[in-house]
Amino acid sequence: MIVEVALNLPLRRSFDYLWPNNLARVPETGLQVLVPFGAQKKGGVVVRVKEKSDFSRLKSVESLVDEEPLFSSEMLKLTKWTSEYYFCAWGETLNSAIPGGLTLRLSTNYTSSSNLLPNLDKLSKATLSLIQTQKTWTQKEWLKCNPVERDHQILRDWITNDNVQTSHLLLGQKAKPKMERWVNLIKNVEVIKPAKKRKSKREQIIQILSENPTICWSEIQNRVNAPSQALKKLKEEGYIDFFDKRVFRRFIEGELPQIEAFKELNQQQKLAFDVLDNSIEKGVFRTFLLEGITGSGKTEVYLHAVRAAFKSGKSSLVLVPEISLTPQLVNRFRSRFGDLVAVLHSGMDDGERFDEWSRVRNGIATIVIGARSAVFSPLKNLGLIVVDEEHDPSYKQGESPRYHGRDTAIYRGFTTNATVLLGSATPSLESANNVQNGKYDILRLTSRIHQVQLPEVKLLDMKTVSSQKGSPYFSSELVEALRSRLLKNEQSIVFLNRRGFAPLVRCSKCDSTYTCPNCSLSLVYHQGANQVRCHQCDFGKFLYNICPDCGSENTPIIIGTGTEQVEENLKMFFPEARILRMDRDTLHGKHALSKMHERIRKHEVDIVIGTQLVTKGHDFPEVTLVGVIMSDLSLNIPDFRASERTFQLLTQVAGRAGRGYKPGEVLIQTHNPLHHSLLCAKEHNTTEFMKLELERRLNLGMPPFNSLTLIVCSSPHEGRAEKMAQEIFNRIRTIISNTPKTKVPETIDKHETTDAVKVIGPIEAPMKKLRNRFRWQLLLKSDNVQRLLHLLKHVFESSLSLKRDELVQIDVDPHHLL
Repeated sequence: MIVEVALNLPLRRSFDYLWPNNLARVPETGLQVLVPFGAQKKGGVVVRVKEKSDFSRLKSVESLVDEEPLFSSEMLKLTKWTSEYYFCAWGETLNSAIPGGLTLRLSTNYTSSSNLLPNLDKLSKATLSLIQTQKTWTQKEWLKCNPVERDHQILRDWITNDNVQTSHLLLGQKAKPKMERWVNLIKNVEVIKPAKKRKSKREQIIQILSENPTICWSEIQNRVNAPSQALKKLKEEGYIDFFDKRVFRRFIEGELPQIEAFKELNQQQKLAFDVLDNSIEKGVFRTFLLEGITGSGKTEVYLHAVRAAFKSGKSSLVLVPEISLTPQLVNRFRSRFGDLVAVLHSGMDDGERFDEWSRVRNGIATIVIGARSAVFSPLKNLGLIVVDEEHDPSYKQGESPRYHGRDTAIYRGFTTNATVLLGSATPSLESANNVQNGKYDILRLTSRIHQVQLPEVKLLDMKTVSSQKGSPYFSSELVEALRSRLLKNEQSIVFLNRRGFAPLVRCSKCDSTYTCPNCSLSLVYHQGANQVRCHQCDFGKFLYNICPDCGSENTPIIIGTGTEQVEENLKMFFPEARILRMDRDTLHGKHALSKMHERIRKHEVDIVIGTQLVTKGHDFPEVTLVGVIMSDLSLNIPDFRASERTFQLLTQVAGRAGRGYKPGEVLIQTHNPLHHSLLCAKEHNTTEFMKLELERRLNLGMPPFNSLTLIVCSSPHEGRAEKMAQEIFNRIRTIISNTPKTKVPETIDKHETTDAVKVIGPIEAPMKKLRNRFRWQLLLKSDNVQRLLHLLKHVFESSLSLKRDELVQIDVDPHHLL
């Protein structure tokens, strides 16, 4: 028997292997296996079982990793589509679909076969020390020495010339079921007579067992502080028995919240739910866009829809764009559905994620709430998929496989005949266009629950309004509005989508800017740590009064502002106010965000300062004011989606104000008050923004009217990155030139064809250097994504002449072009 195996490697093909007779079971798709691959061993997944192969001299599968298949046929189909549509490796997609703790771990060991290895004098100091002190070393130990490329090349030469032998040790999977030892009383307790007035440890144990015949071993030890030997003695005498019981590690802190009754829906919510209920009952695939203004009760519609699926015996998947949205949403779902709810996201440790995944796989939990990767959760009999905040760019994965969680969820709904519900107050232009062309059905919630009014929004032109003394970034009007809320004992949010103290540090003598040595970006000043840091590669160093360029001793000039500086300003304006900053720099520990939310809900905070963490779906009823600092930031990004993201951010953060019974107010400070994204946000006019932005996209030939694919070539050597991009362009030009009715102009910066595929580039990427890699890119554009995928297949059907440190990254439907 022959099996086709998708390996966890960046290879867009699978490999055939013989299935040996000595394995414990017959081959089956979805099984995880260990196979030889060249001189190494690799983990992979059986994706097909067949009788014949087109290849001769096949190697055999070495061993089974799991006794049962990890992947159902439905999941194999979903991951196959994902790998084909996003032009990535099937094995990598399969690997991203399971908890990290289930990934097969292998240790590569190197053993010197010679007492005197050649080229030792050319090794860096740390790697030389390792080789001289150990005859055998692991790959992990080698990498820990931070070897340079020359070291890697010497090691490769040693292996090629048999100076060093490699071996591979199977370490297995990191995540294992957690078991607890339990005690069970099996003989009548009366036969044990107490010998003394004061109860011995043994008698105390018996007393506990008489009250709880089946109890956890650790609980007995905690209550009695009894040694293990006392329990073992009772077992030897036949009074008790031991057994192991699996316990599930939980990411969620605390006990289950008290079960709440479902709230009665208002008229608009009821109309939306009735449509969804009908679709779920019929079990036919349909996609709905629930466009509801902020505070309109979209979550309550989700809850009723999930209950409808549950009553029909079906499971539900609820996706959120980021971990930050999970705590509040999970609590609301657990208060209705209890332990039927499982949580899956990257903030969990391996054990927690494995256990939650197992609860879903075993049918213990039938409702999954999670971020992007939860789209691959092993739910059975799926009836409903909810994608909350469907517009959010966080649904697009930045690393391979570069899939979009929302679009992958829609395809999963298609393959399982599930109802798909996309929810947003500010739908993406792609979804709005799909409503217009009839692919999606629209459901609308146009008023807030309990008839609460939307907040009044005011644009403050910073070119004309007076600034507050002490900070040019605060208008006097915003400071007075904050003061008014403090006097009324109401809460406020101040939003600035830039962390750190200031984005720019400049030498006062030579005027040079402090830049990252690894990226073509300015270093951001963080006052709390007195460091300048790169927000891409995390490079950081202390800020001294000595310029790294000219060497002069002087006080650096700090330019611009960030959330740290805003916090400092507010503490100066309002010394008595309780101020909380919410950004990546203040989130320490996996439950930090939940604790911050709890502080806000308990009114232990007067003013919240935050980045986009504060914009997303949070419900804080006491917040009556939102102030936006530098609302133009996202408009300055060189990306065709800049206007859309600005409108979405401003509308979402404005929606945090006035969600209770008190009216809300939003003050947006801007230097561009006439921009359509700001004007539409001021009027809460999503329809008008969609109309204007769709017209602009149509004129530009950009999504949703055309599909894009971004090809980024990167190398530590600038010239090589450009050469790689040029080689890819030459292949594209050859293919397109051989296509009928195609003309390829000879201009260098922009190559366009007269038919359905246009190529822009090769050009230097806007972020030309990132993590010590120079970057060049090409942008492919077509009105048909399948045509782009067909072209990519032909371009990359033969390998490029790449060196080991060179990369080509392909991003289908990119969400930024930086």
